[in-house]
Amino acid sequence: MSVRCLLVINLSKDDCGKILLFRQFPTIEKRCKIAHGSEYVAVPQPSILVNTLLVKLALSADSKQYVEWRDNANGTMQLPVVGINSDKKELWPIVAIAQNYFLVCCVPFVEDKTPDKKDLLKIPSISIGFSVLMGVLNFLATADRLTCLVDLDNYLTLSMPFGTPSDTDLSSVPYINKFHTQKFVKRQPAWKPFDYKGKQQIYFKILEFVRSVQSDQSSGVCHLETFGQISVKADIEGTLNDVTVSLLSTDSSQPLSLDSVVIHPCVTVHGVASLGPGLFKRLRFSPPLHEFVMLQYCSPFPKDPPIQGVFKMKGENTVELLVQLKLNEKVKNSFDFCDLIIVFFNRGPVKSLEFNVNHGSPKLSEDKHSLKWTIGSKFPKDLEAVLTAKLEFLEKSVMLNSDSFCVDKNCYAQINFRQSNSTLSGCSIDPKNVSISEGSKPKVIIERSIQSAEYRIWNNYGDLPFPVNIINKFNKVFI
Repeated sequence: MSVRCLLVINLSKDDCGKILLFRQFPTIEKRCKIAHGSEYVAVPQPSILVNTLLVKLALSADSKQYVEWRDNANGTMQLPVVGINSDKKELWPIVAIAQNYFLVCCVPFVEDKTPDKKDLLKIPSISIGFSVLMGVLNFLATADRLTCLVDLDNYLTLSMPFGTPSDTDLSSVPYINKFHTQKFVKRQPAWKPFDYKGKQQIYFKILEFVRSVQSDQSSGVCHLETFGQISVKADIEGTLNDVTVSLLSTDSSQPLSLDSVVIHPCVTVHGVASLGPGLFKRLRFSPPLHEFVMLQYCSPFPKDPPIQGVFKMKGENTVELLVQLKLNEKVKNSFDFCDLIIVFFNRGPVKSLEFNVNHGSPKLSEDKHSLKWTIGSKFPKDLEAVLTAKLEFLEKSVMLNSDSFCVDKNCYAQINFRQSNSTLSGCSIDPKNVSISEGSKPKVIIERSIQSAEYRIWNNYGDLPFPVNIINKFNKVFI
């Protein structure tokens, strides 16, 4: 599971196609030549490889022009995996990802001469190459632009000197300089280049997202998803000092139930074989120096949306709208912020606004194309907030990048909110059950929060962008 070469290419308008980093691994190239024999396809010169890739991926200056071999409907694209012609043969696979003005790509070494190109999941080197590229992109997005390429080159020298990555998580790149100053008293793993020295502390962050699509049509429909992750930053001494942590539910009447669980490679489930409902969940891991995502999950709870709403809007140049929001009584009435935003797609700017609210304050945006209702940190005592408004629109200056579906009555209101010290799934960590295998018990800090993600209420008088029959029903709270 190695790569033959790795490239980072600039996609900015001024220097599109400029090679920022190119690393080839002769050892892997020699292995490939021996394994493939007469079927061996050499990696072209970097400039030729880049130009061919830009045309293949339609990222070159003339990408808007039709190219028969690339744009016809007969071909099969398996992005981010592509192949290019080289010396009358096909160089395959090439993994290429474009993001944030960068194109990163690598050529994985596939030992099989005739791999099954239709089932990419059965080719481990492609998965490894993809993981390496995602790590490179994450690093380039957060690193110092002046030194990131030098740091990345140094890291590749340490983590994959012969083309076989020892770690695909590039979060430890900032520790490279410290690593160089360390004396090699003992061997260190690639993901922890030196031992931490100082006050011991473990910081857990449970961040949950809730996505909801609601409409009052057809007796009320709702699609609700709750998903989250647990991040860890462990400042503990010792190279292989293990941390054991227990997950539990904050609601004693509702056992913790997590679905679609993805666990970090350094984490093992201790004591039980799964994370199903009703089981005591103990996790054990040897943490790296940097913060990492220990666990990602989905939750079947809650069954009802934390905020249920009705949105009604009708009219053309003069529009009347009604928004009713009801906070679920089981949800804590305390928010870091809670706003409702209505964007008026495919309309002119708002000429005049008249409104009436029982809570919070509505305000037009500077460009007059959206309305923001600031609900604040709490709902009223009856947990219901109501906004009625009358708006008049001008007939010109339609906003750019308008949603093609959101025309006339097809529109939605989006709720953006965040809560601290709470989770919808009930997932939590007991600080008393956090322990380490060596040394004294560290200080344990636990942060929990909920955040909305695409929390939308569609207009009762418009069409819906989804089939109603596959959406979950919920009980009406408004009559």
